Amino acid sequence: MLFSKSKNLNEKLNSLGVRLWDEDKRVQTNPIDNNFAKIPTGSYALDRALGTGGWPGGKIIEIFGADSSGKSTLALHAIAEAQAENKTCVYIDLENTLNKVWAEKIGVKTDQLYICYPSNGEETFKVINSLVQGNEADLIVVDSVAAIVPGMELESSLEDQSMGLQARLMSKGLRILQSYLINSQTTVIFINQIREQIKQSFFPSTTTSGGRALKYAASIRVEVKRLEAIKQQDKTIGFLTKITIIKNKFNNPLIQLNLRLYFDSGFCKAYELINEALERKLLEKRGTWFYYKDKNIAQGLSALKKKLFSPEYNEQLQELKSSLGN
Repeated sequence: MLFSKSKNLNEKLNSLGVRLWDEDKRVQTNPIDNNFAKIPTGSYALDRALGTGGWPGGKIIEIFGADSSGKSTLALHAIAEAQAENKTCVYIDLENTLNKVWAEKIGVKTDQLYICYPSNGEETFKVINSLVQGNEADLIVVDSVAAIVPGMELESSLEDQSMGLQARLMSKGLRILQSYLINSQTTVIFINQIREQIKQSFFPSTTTSGGRALKYAASIRVEVKRLEAIKQQDKTIGFLTKITIIKNKFNNPLIQLNLRLYFDSGFCKAYELINEALERKLLEKRGTWFYYKDKNIAQGLSALKKKLFSPEYNEQLQELKSSLGN
């Protein structure tokens, strides 16, 4: 039976002094059970590569990469998947950059998404730890680590030295968070950026923001890199994204995947399924036509996607998913 976790969520966030996008949001959620909770990533291939079928519950996840590589999009897909299962999601928008139009294209129900704006790093962890401790949310996305600014740094002048403040805050906040996650099935995703780290050697290397604490605390660390553009005739419709699982406590690490990110839908499961089926010869392309078991299905990729995911072809779709292990 479904029950509402969101009944007192607005009151709790308000009591913590956090600004909300909409205080009247209400969303149903599943009760926490004793099974291994997970939230699908939005990609069949990534779900399999993680070895858990999705982002695991009760764990810390880090998604990091360069600007405009698809980090936030990957996190938004997790929100869309969680909401499809009637789960409660909280988006901590520290950068104030959440694009609601883009989120809705991906499938996020923004009217059922709690969006809050903590004023400093201490308040950020106060919100996260309180929600996890009370099992008030199934998924929390923090965007981003680089914007978790300690209150002392905000109060100081630009001339004051504040080295190490963020790293110490992250270390303390994550230690407390990990202790609460032991008795929780909340998934906490931190979005992080990479920056150049100048060492004594001639060549600079890159690292992530926030010190080393998140590297140790995260059960899964995923790096996202933007590759070449995807073109349709002369028009760019997306780009190829390289996903590297840097750390994984549930399966082998260092697994690499190339996923397609489309400007109209993000990481599209439908296109991913079709491309994988073509590679394994489960679907066949002859010219512009697509065939399944020697039966003509559709002409053109868009038409194939529309028809294959229609109620008329549900049986064939389930057969394909089963054959591909999805």
